[in-house]
Amino acid sequence: MSKKQGVTPGLSPGGKIWLDKVRTLVLGKLIKSGGAGSVYLLPGAPAQVAKLYHPHLDRAANRRKLEAMLELSPELPDQVENGKRYVQIAWPQAAVFDGQGGFAGFVMPLLDMAQTAELEQIMQERQARAAGLPTGLGPKLTLAANLAAVIDALHQQQHYVVDLKPVNLRFYRDSLYIAMLDCDGFSIQGHAERFPAEQFTADYLAPEFQRKGMPAGTEMAQDRFALAVVIFQLLNFGIHPYSGRPGNAQVATDIPGRIRDGCYAYGVKRHKQLAPNATSGHALMPPELRAMFDRAFSPAPKSQRPSAADWAQLLRGYAQRSGGKLVVCKVNAEHQHFAGQGCAACARDKVIVAAGQASAQAQQMQLQQQSLPQQRSTRGAHHTAPGQAPVTIPIAGNTGGGITGKGWAVVVLLIVLFLIGFTAWTSSPDETKAKASLQAQAEQVAGRERLSWRPRKNASFQPSDARKTVRSLSQAMTKGDDGAVTRGLQLLYRAGEDKSSAYGGDKVRAQLRTTLMEGLGAMPGYAPALVDTYLDQLQADPRDHLAAAAMGRMHLSLNEPQAARQYFEQAVWARPTDGVAWLGMAATALLRGGDEQDAVNLVALAQLTAFRYAVQNAMPTEPGEPADNGVERTATRMTRAAQVLRLAQGGPTRSAGTRRWPTAR
Repeated sequence: MSKKQGVTPGLSPGGKIWLDKVRTLVLGKLIKSGGAGSVYLLPGAPAQVAKLYHPHLDRAANRRKLEAMLELSPELPDQVENGKRYVQIAWPQAAVFDGQGGFAGFVMPLLDMAQTAELEQIMQERQARAAGLPTGLGPKLTLAANLAAVIDALHQQQHYVVDLKPVNLRFYRDSLYIAMLDCDGFSIQGHAERFPAEQFTADYLAPEFQRKGMPAGTEMAQDRFALAVVIFQLLNFGIHPYSGRPGNAQVATDIPGRIRDGCYAYGVKRHKQLAPNATSGHALMPPELRAMFDRAFSPAPKSQRPSAADWAQLLRGYAQRSGGKLVVCKVNAEHQHFAGQGCAACARDKVIVAAGQASAQAQQMQLQQQSLPQQRSTRGAHHTAPGQAPVTIPIAGNTGGGITGKGWAVVVLLIVLFLIGFTAWTSSPDETKAKASLQAQAEQVAGRERLSWRPRKNASFQPSDARKTVRSLSQAMTKGDDGAVTRGLQLLYRAGEDKSSAYGGDKVRAQLRTTLMEGLGAMPGYAPALVDTYLDQLQADPRDHLAAAAMGRMHLSLNEPQAARQYFEQAVWARPTDGVAWLGMAATALLRGGDEQDAVNLVALAQLTAFRYAVQNAMPTEPGEPADNGVERTATRMTRAAQVLRLAQGGPTRSAGTRRWPTAR
């Protein structure tokens, strides 16, 4: 293709891109092309794809934005369950360059699109069934909780989605984890510079931005509003919170207009001009959930809107089985409802059935009306007795020989009154006997039913927890807060107590494997064929600290400190008592902006950890020999690791990094 067609010459399937001055990747099949760039498979790195920007765009601005994304990555590590890896967010991992050394784009994780679905597909029951997706409330609560957690992780780094809507969100069908794409289109925070998002959708735009647009610095408020809209739709059959039946002609007919005017019809206090959708289940939500939606959509100041963290905390309690806050419907096992409340799905089905029956009766009456003229003409052809009126077929409720215009108005009015009456029944604070009976039945079966939806992964010490603890430890050392250092180390050490080594109790084999994988000959940067082996091993056992550290050294040797740091942090999570992994993080600190103080802190923590747990490096002894305390082997191993890491600090900053490395040690 020519440059005019939007592709840089030479950067097409079969062309080469450079991760640095040494390592190249061949572009594979083009899988997507959009307004910003094109995405290619990478046969040499099957777990990644490359996104190359179109040449007419501002490369300097795109490169600065990418560097900001690499520097402030959200804490969203891949999730591994039953040997399968789930990429939660396709965040950039490294910059790539063309043959002339010009910035071209970036590489990011490959997200398995075949295993994911659009969030919008699960909102409507008919669409969900057609796509083979679950239809119950339980899976939707899990998705809502997972989405809130992902958005919270982005917000912690001051990144914002802005164009947050169901069609832009995907999730894994089997695990219900969220899968975020097109992250370079988000509003990204850099060093003293914000890179704005270019797009938004009016149906998900906060009311304060509907008239004059969204000024810089207000992205947080926009994300909070849009997130609440998506969660409302997930938990309420896809109904938009600003839809409903207008009470007069002054109510806007479009969703953006209603958002602008604050026409939210599903609050605890009913809106004066807009009635809720008759099939809505909002009245059967628990009070604390309704209160959260009222905070999100009330005309109060935008600071009152719940944060993503608020939503994650609340929804997680409903998504977990152990909470007992969600039960299986006694009438229909496919339905779930909030404990102590009626089943909104059953109530919705009744409304739909009643409306269908009313529509069928109306159609039947219309057919009867259409047949009357023919009957009259037929009767007019027969002779009648003098003075005798023609016989007409009576229709119930109509003594005038057919439904007049007013008659049809009465039929329509009866249907509308029925729907309004049902809504009033579900929304009224004074519960009827029927509703009270239904809720009593729900309370009786609460906690005894076996829930069928997938629960959120049980809480444990995750890699993201280890990352946060490591950062806190470095900051505490800089401040001289010994108490915080002690508490942080104790937290990490306790989290690693139950993690077994690769060879169980066979220390000889474990020591041999350690020596081989940490030696110069086993550095992935010099033996690329080992990379796939290490990745396979990590997929099978995410707690293989040796494989994680080996991947860290490879990325370090390729001048990819962000990816290297993530693997070294995984190694610390897997074995927090191993000083070598801490040394790896120290080495990456020198390349990630040259943070020498952070490197010094991490080297100190590495030495402290290594010699405190030196006994883990001890070897069995023969009877009569003195016991091995592991100190000598620990010292040898730490020295060897430091030498290897010094050589691994490659790329353009190699000389500076290697010069500072002995100083930091």
